[in-house]
Amino acid sequence: MKRLVAAALVLLPPLAWAQTATSAKPALYTADQASAGAEVYSLSCASCHGQQLEGVSGPALKGATFGTLAAAQSLTADAMLDVISGSMPQSDPGSLKPEEYNAVTAYILQQNGYPAGSAALARGAAGLKDAKITP
Repeated sequence: MKRLVAAALVLLPPLAWAQTATSAKPALYTADQASAGAEVYSLSCASCHGQQLEGVSGPALKGATFGTLAAAQSLTADAMLDVISGSMPQSDPGSLKPEEYNAVTAYILQQNGYPAGSAALARGAAGLKDAKITP
């Protein structure tokens, strides 16, 4: 019996790891896109959302507070892109180019631990509607 319990304890860490590996965050943007997004964010978003996305007059865009908000709304990457492109910056909604909104969204995803991939984030891209935002 002791051997069975010991064997189970040895197997538990790999099983826990396997479950974590299958729930990994998807790659929805390119590294270059997120870098471009950092520049756009700094110029157009940081005054309200903070240099570190911590929130100032606008809500935080990363961290526990953002995670709670995203979970409560079942926020997806697609919905986040819609909100950003349809209502930001608050002082001049819709004033950025589509590629700038895509880049800012990529930057926010990067800052929330999503990995870069080989395909650029764009409206209608595969995986955006299914990617729940989980900071």
